[in-house]
Amino acid sequence: MAVDTEFLRGIDHEDLSKMRYKISAATIKHEFGTLREGFIETWLHNGNNNSAVACTFEPVDVTGDGADEWFRTIKPDLTPNFTLTSAWLKTEASSAMRALDEIPQMYESEFNMGGKIDHLEKSYYDQAYLGKEASLSLWDMNVLAEMLEKASKRQPMKYENDGLKIHDGADKYKSYIEGRRGIVIGSEDPWVEAILLHHGAAKLLTVEFGKIVSEIPQIETMVPKEFTEKFLNNKIQQFDFGVTFSSLEHDGLGRYGDVINPIGDLQSMAKLLSVIKPGGLMFVAVPTGDGYDGLVWNAHRIYGKQRLPKLFAGWKLIDVIGQGSPPKGKFKQHLWVLQNPNGCKVGN
Repeated sequence: MAVDTEFLRGIDHEDLSKMRYKISAATIKHEFGTLREGFIETWLHNGNNNSAVACTFEPVDVTGDGADEWFRTIKPDLTPNFTLTSAWLKTEASSAMRALDEIPQMYESEFNMGGKIDHLEKSYYDQAYLGKEASLSLWDMNVLAEMLEKASKRQPMKYENDGLKIHDGADKYKSYIEGRRGIVIGSEDPWVEAILLHHGAAKLLTVEFGKIVSEIPQIETMVPKEFTEKFLNNKIQQFDFGVTFSSLEHDGLGRYGDVINPIGDLQSMAKLLSVIKPGGLMFVAVPTGDGYDGLVWNAHRIYGKQRLPKLFAGWKLIDVIGQGSPPKGKFKQHLWVLQNPNGCKVGN
């Protein structure tokens, strides 16, 4: 597996709280061996803590008036079917190839989940910009002011009314956002950030494929490779909450210059188990239909009864915000609310 970062040099094995690594597959397997790999996995499960911490879990609310019957059947897998270490080894270099207009034959079975995908179609894009400048590469106070005004009036900014569900989530789980630090995964312009700041978030870090310069004091921006290096080297602490809206479904399809990876979305979500504090919340919006699973190559995935439990593996599903399913073959973006049990004491 190709990896750009070089972690794990100079680890103090007597103090796991100081462990941050420079990881390469060869380093793990040959230089430090299986025992050290176990240390890494333990640390990724405990985050910044020497041991598990006490957590208070929110009551599950997936049976409200707006929850479709199929929503209630979603039970996240207990754990991802890969280690967190391997998820952090996910390559974040840009692909040297143009976006592929067909699924590579060697990956067909993985992309269609062994034939479990209900809906396959093609909608091709070649929009490579991983590591290049984002479409809106400068975020300044003028940009933010315009979006804050819209946020204050709850006007749609992106994804029509679906995007307004972030307001609903922030209202319902205010104590997790107000005065807290959050991370936003995938944001070409600061519309999500404006909503979160409107609801009282103190500081935000946005991780986006394209390079962004932020002149907004409350918002810091990074590309994925930079974030991984800093987080694993103890330069970024865990976050109280996270938000990702219409981003994960693209991961690993190559549309934006990323390397083809059938489980890229699952790995990115699993990494957040280490990034969000134990007991913290993750708000996730991805395309969902009426329970079916789909792949529109290379545009996006559609999540249903098969892939959602895998996407949410290791998390505790506590809520889904949004009403109704779209017509068959279409999709909406509901806001799924997940709580992180990773690093919590057993029994909490």
